[in-house]
Amino acid sequence: MKKNYLLAFLLIGTVTGLSAQNRFGFKAGLNLASEYLRMDNQSSTTKIAPLYHLSAYYDIAVSPRFSIQPGLSLEGKGGKSEIDGESLTDKLMYLEVPINFISWTPTKSGEFFFGGGPYFAYGVDARVTSGRNALHLEWGNEINQLRPFDAGIGLIFGYRFNGGFTTRLSSSAGLVNISNQSGMKYLNRVTSIGIGYEFGSKR
Repeated sequence: MKKNYLLAFLLIGTVTGLSAQNRFGFKAGLNLASEYLRMDNQSSTTKIAPLYHLSAYYDIAVSPRFSIQPGLSLEGKGGKSEIDGESLTDKLMYLEVPINFISWTPTKSGEFFFGGGPYFAYGVDARVTSGRNALHLEWGNEINQLRPFDAGIGLIFGYRFNGGFTTRLSSSAGLVNISNQSGMKYLNRVTSIGIGYEFGSKR
């Protein structure tokens, strides 16, 4: 009986200690977005469109060197292309839920972190711009619409300073075709540069 009480006490102490190391963070920065297109056995990638991201996340400590990091992001995706000499920019805005698995390496001034995981996103706005002109696109299942659901995989590398300031470089690749046109594949690609801040102490 005493052993059971001791094990329960140790378990509660461990969970309490790890939860105290959990951290809340936010980040924002530049998205370098492009689109991978494939049709009739021919593929191409659009030019990069500079967009933005804004994210909040919760870093859950599984151990001092490993954490799980779910979040909620507003992500700009799309790309640039030219048709008949006219420059067009696709601007797709998604509400995204990434779930990243992070490894931490401590240093004197902070911690390096590296990881990745899946993301799940839903389109909330879509438009094509040319100069000051903008054409709004619709989400849906019709041939002239874009499929709103997107999902893929991402990678993250960055550094967290002891004070909580973070810098990071990340990349994500969509795995879901968002085109409704027969024989056409349309995938999102994004490389991001961001800065942020985490509330919580170094582990």
